[in-house]
Amino acid sequence: MTTDAPPAPRPGLAGQALASALLGGALVVLAFVDDNALLGGVALVQVLAVLGFLAVTEAPAATGVFAIGIAAAVAADVTVVVDDGRARYLGAVVALSLVLGIGHQLARRDRSRVTEALADTLVCVTLVTATAGLAAAVRSDAGVWPTRVALVAAATALVAGRLGDLVLHKPALAVGSSRAWPGLLLALGTGVAAAVVVGQDHLPHDQSALLGLTAAAAVAATDLLIDLAAAELTGLDVRRVAALRPTSLFVPFALLGPVVLTAVRLLDR
Repeated sequence: MTTDAPPAPRPGLAGQALASALLGGALVVLAFVDDNALLGGVALVQVLAVLGFLAVTEAPAATGVFAIGIAAAVAADVTVVVDDGRARYLGAVVALSLVLGIGHQLARRDRSRVTEALADTLVCVTLVTATAGLAAAVRSDAGVWPTRVALVAAATALVAGRLGDLVLHKPALAVGSSRAWPGLLLALGTGVAAAVVVGQDHLPHDQSALLGLTAAAAVAATDLLIDLAAAELTGLDVRRVAALRPTSLFVPFALLGPVVLTAVRLLDR
């Protein structure tokens, strides 16, 4: 970050809280409809998370990287559906996408920033395959309610944490962060409470509480990482600053997928 440029303005916490409530609520509703409805929501999160990430990073050869990311998203979602919710081939999707990314770099006429482009490709592919974990988890009988509970806990934690940061923004979680300890504690507490309430008739209270804590911690950690990355932007990075809003909205839910999928597999033993 240059020293003579002012820091970029952060997305408003109230707006982020509202957006998280809307997106989280939409995913929860889709999860209560059926697994195919949630799959549609997952596909939307995949596309917008990749777009936001590429815009924030200003990735080289972004068009090709985006195409590979979308192809990986389609492959991951189709694999999950065809394999009845099992995620055993998602690793193969990542590996094949990386091979495709190497081919894309070899085919470029201007091969500048090749390592960066490959890294961005890997991140995009990881994002979309991680999000597919939500679609995989809900497709098993044992995963329906844990997925619903985790989504409710995640959405509640994001909303409560951001509103808490709006009211009490000290002490900060890290240098340069707009996230604070009171907001984090509020996010974790409300996430657990929401999970216990939603899952009370379908899961043991201890399982609901642990699942809620895990989901809330996962999205809160992702939100903090995005906030710290935003601290490195300046007011001159107009395009990247604009991309912060969709990125901070969709990426926490994208990275929730592996957490939920792992929890479902552990609870199903």
